[in-house]
Amino acid sequence: MEMVVKVSVVLPAYNEAKFIEKAVEEVRKELSCHFNDGEYEIIIAEDGSTDGTDRIAKTLEDKYPDVRHIHSDERLGRGRALKNAFRSAQGEILVYLDVDLSTDMKHLRELIDAIEKGYDFATGSRLLNESDADRPLKRNFASKGYNFLVRLFLGSKLRDHQCGFKAFRKKALFEFIDEVKDNHWFWDTEVMVLAQKRGYRVYEFPVRWKQGKETKVSFGKDIAYMFSQILRMWSEDLKERRSRKFLFMSVMLAMAILIALTLYIGVQSVVETILSANPLIIGVASLFYALSFLLRGWRFSYIIRQLNFQVPVIFSTESVAISQTLNVITPVRIGDLGRAYVFRKREVPYSISFSGLAVERIFDLISVLILAFISILLISGTQFLRTPLYATVFLVIIIAGFIVLSRMQNMIGQIIRDANRVMKAKSSPVIFLSSVLLWLFDITVCYMILGSFGYSNLFLLSIIAVSVGNITKVLPVTPGGIGTYEAVLTGILSTTVEPSIAFSVALLDHAIKNIITVFLGGLSLASLNIKLKEISK
Repeated sequence: MEMVVKVSVVLPAYNEAKFIEKAVEEVRKELSCHFNDGEYEIIIAEDGSTDGTDRIAKTLEDKYPDVRHIHSDERLGRGRALKNAFRSAQGEILVYLDVDLSTDMKHLRELIDAIEKGYDFATGSRLLNESDADRPLKRNFASKGYNFLVRLFLGSKLRDHQCGFKAFRKKALFEFIDEVKDNHWFWDTEVMVLAQKRGYRVYEFPVRWKQGKETKVSFGKDIAYMFSQILRMWSEDLKERRSRKFLFMSVMLAMAILIALTLYIGVQSVVETILSANPLIIGVASLFYALSFLLRGWRFSYIIRQLNFQVPVIFSTESVAISQTLNVITPVRIGDLGRAYVFRKREVPYSISFSGLAVERIFDLISVLILAFISILLISGTQFLRTPLYATVFLVIIIAGFIVLSRMQNMIGQIIRDANRVMKAKSSPVIFLSSVLLWLFDITVCYMILGSFGYSNLFLLSIIAVSVGNITKVLPVTPGGIGTYEAVLTGILSTTVEPSIAFSVALLDHAIKNIITVFLGGLSLASLNIKLKEISK
């Protein structure tokens, strides 16, 4: 009966010709005291050595059936070498030990036991009160200072992050191993910090440790490098916390706007008005909006085809639904980045996706400006600039248009020039007409909702309201423009209909569009087997 490998012990080795054979012999001896043959393996992660370590490792592999040698022709760095070895490991418990075996091997059983007893991560520590560590004063001082900074800046609870004596539950480690950015000496620290942040069970225990005769760590250069990595993780953590704080504040702002409008108009009035809407018309409007995603998908696949990449319309539609969903749930509107990521799975380069998105945004802006301008002109006649409301709306459109263009230039830069390849005499009219048709879909939904309250002659006003409302959503103030969109629609529609009707239309219009978007986005994520967290990264 073939034995199942329980434990994989990795020995990272770079120019360790003096120590590698002894290390393998000692580790085998210790493991054989606790496990049967076939229940463990030793992996030598040999990292581009130049002193013959690779030849010795190959000899050991040939000599022992439980020893494997993974060779790299070039220096990967300790972190990347460990990651490669762990990926090939067969055991569910992953262990790595420094080749100099500075940590007493009597602790190996305790290290493995910690994972078997339910911990996800375990590490030996030279800096606990019960630890017995023999090391030079200078390095002891530097280590304590380094670990203090890790605890101070990164919020770790561990005393010693760099002890080369660690074990991991394979499943737990591989849930975030690709998020670890460092590939060298800081790899250990980053893994242990991320493990704590994600709530995994981490066990630190005192060990007997003796400084090896040789060390690959440069006291000056590597310590400066390690400190720079602490600052890098700290800045990323700070950015993430600010992002969460911004998201919280934006959600609060959206709720505050909606609550203020509801209280201003009257809660009872708003509820009664919404309940009076014709449900059949609301249902038709919802279906009408859902169908518009097919046109959105077709338009983007057509744009990408002009850049010499073929993608199915259904796939393009699914990617649009996913990107629109990201725009609904985040205030920073990262949907464009998400769409480019999804298209990358079809081997479409990011630059091509961004060029297509630039074209899409340009034609969207041109279409909405033209529709809004024509509507204002038809409602007000040639004297529209003398009408305060429409003059203000027109000014908002112009200013917002410049904002959109400037933001687009900042985000995409040179890609806009690449987009000129799409904007040819043959393709431009097709993209323009499909863009106008898409906006008419969007506007018609609002018009139909107005019709559910008995107003059937306000299509031009619907064009102005929806156009200006969508332009304001470009500004990353609230998730999906919730609150700001309703405020704009309510203000514009209130010039003609009762405030309670205007606000109810705004609420239903935005709710229908957001709910359908998120529903289709969820279906698309499931269809393409993509997780939202994966895109967010």
